[in-house]
Amino acid sequence: MDKQLFDDAIGEVPPSTVDVDAVIVRGRRAARLRRVTHPTVAAGVAVVLLTGVVAYSMTPADDRDVTVGTAPPSSRPSTAHPSGPDPADTVTSIPTPVLPPRCEEGDLDTVAEAAVRLTQAATNAVREQRPDVQLVANATFPAGTPRGPLEFYQTVEPAYPDVSVCDVRATLHAWATARTPLGDGNIGFETSPAFFPTLNPPCKAKDTPDRIDCAELTGPHGEKILTEAFEYERGTRKHQVRIIRADGTSLRIHSENVATTGGSDGPTTPAPPFTVEQLIAIGADPALTLFP
Repeated sequence: MDKQLFDDAIGEVPPSTVDVDAVIVRGRRAARLRRVTHPTVAAGVAVVLLTGVVAYSMTPADDRDVTVGTAPPSSRPSTAHPSGPDPADTVTSIPTPVLPPRCEEGDLDTVAEAAVRLTQAATNAVREQRPDVQLVANATFPAGTPRGPLEFYQTVEPAYPDVSVCDVRATLHAWATARTPLGDGNIGFETSPAFFPTLNPPCKAKDTPDRIDCAELTGPHGEKILTEAFEYERGTRKHQVRIIRADGTSLRIHSENVATTGGSDGPTTPAPPFTVEQLIAIGADPALTLFP
């Protein structure tokens, strides 16, 4: 994936304190070494590294935005500035991205194969939690191409349906309006390999003013789970879970009390249609994996 395609996918990024050029050089060196034994997977690692660098330097203006990659990391002390503000409050570190073991084993689904399988798996898991909810399509991508309810697809253009699920371009999203007796809410998914082994920002992060609840949990199958609840000015509320599964699948699932993800208008319901506990159950469903 070239730089222009990457820039188009994530939009404008604020200035970063990270020496991106140095990180890219290290990533490319690692990619050349891996290419000897894993040419297909290794080709994407340098791009994954760049994705992580940019994603970790992003500070979204609104937590409801869909983002590429993962969120900023927690801070750690630095010895670069012996005086002035506590470096732990001003300097962020970038964890090293790694390939989940399954990515190096081969025999992986293509992104097109995974999208079909995950669409059915997510639909079944959602209906198991709320059989009374009607899922209604609400997404179009690219322009003029409507997507079905909870249809998983790449949000890059052009699409790359033949790359493996471990390619950075294979990140998949799915959305649907959740029609309930109380009105319309929504549910959305994002999945990719867990290139970063931790969930960030953690509950102790201070840069999430709309977050009203947060917990770090271990799931029923050893999943790392971070649960969050948000409340915004206009009365929009969101439940969200971020999950790293033991097999290396990363999932983010959210549900809001408005018909479309991040909707800034339209009626709201008293609460999102899915509770945090229901979202955990959906994300822990064995079928919702990139590595069946």
